[in-house]
Amino acid sequence: MENNKIDIIKKNSKFYKLDFGIDGLDNLDKTYSLIILALLTGFSGIDITAKEEILKTTLRAIKKAKTKAKELNIQINPNPLIFASIGMNQISNLDNNKVLEKIEFLKNDEVNIIDIHFNEIDFLSNMKKLDLICTLFKDKIISVNLSRKKLSNIHMIDLLKRCFNYSKKNLVIEVEGLRLYENSFNDILQAVSTADIINKQFIESSPKYKKIPIIFGDCKNKDIEKLAFKCDVPFNGISFFYKNIKSFFKNNYSYSIEEINLLISEIRLNYLD
Repeated sequence: MENNKIDIIKKNSKFYKLDFGIDGLDNLDKTYSLIILALLTGFSGIDITAKEEILKTTLRAIKKAKTKAKELNIQINPNPLIFASIGMNQISNLDNNKVLEKIEFLKNDEVNIIDIHFNEIDFLSNMKKLDLICTLFKDKIISVNLSRKKLSNIHMIDLLKRCFNYSKKNLVIEVEGLRLYENSFNDILQAVSTADIINKQFIESSPKYKKIPIIFGDCKNKDIEKLAFKCDVPFNGISFFYKNIKSFFKNNYSYSIEEINLLISEIRLNYLD
C-alpha cells in the first residue's frame, strides 16, 4: 500500500507539499482554509505537526477540498499524502512511554509519512528514540528531514543508512538549508549542496539506494528549483512553508468564487508552474 504512495514522489520532480513545520499554526480554522486552498491549487502533500486535533482538521479539509473542486470544476489530487512531523528535540527528554503516548495516534491509516526532523539536535545521542519511532511506524513511509546545521557529512550518511535499514524502499529524504542567513539565497545554496552530497555519497553509492526520493524542504520560492536544475542536482519535489502561501490570504479568509480562482492562479504562478 505505502509503496504505491511513495511512487507519487519518486516518479516526478513536480511533487509539491505545503509544510506547517513541527510547530504548526495555532489557529485550526486558518489551517483548515490553507489546506483547502493548497489542494485546489495543485499541492500533492500536506505536512502537519504531530497533533491529533490537527490531523482531524486536515482530514476535514481534504474532504472539503474534494467537494469544492467539483463545484469549481478543478482537477485535484484526490488522495494527497499526509506527512506528520516529529521533532527529535521535542521528544529527546521524554521517556519511551511518554513518547509512545504522544505519537501513537499517528498509526492512523490516513497518515502516510512520518517526517522525523533532526535539524536541531545531535542524532547520535538519540538513537534509541529513532529506533523506537521507526519500529512503531515500520509499516509507514519514513521521511528524514535534515541539514548540515548539526550533522557532519559522515553523520548524515550514517543516519540515512540506519533509517534505510528500517524502512527499506519506504524512505524519503527532505533536505533543508541552515536558516542562519538573512540572505535566503545562502540557505538555498546550502540545501542544494547538501542534496548534492547525499546524491553522490549515499544514493549513488549502492543500487539499493538509487530510487530514494529527495525533497527540498522549508522553501520560500522556486529559486531552489532553478539552482538545482542549473547545478544538475537531482530531486523529486519541493516543500513550501505555509507562511509563504498564507501571505496571499485576506485577513478574514472569505472569498467569492471569482476571488478563489484568481488566488489559485496567483499561487500556481508563484510556486507550481
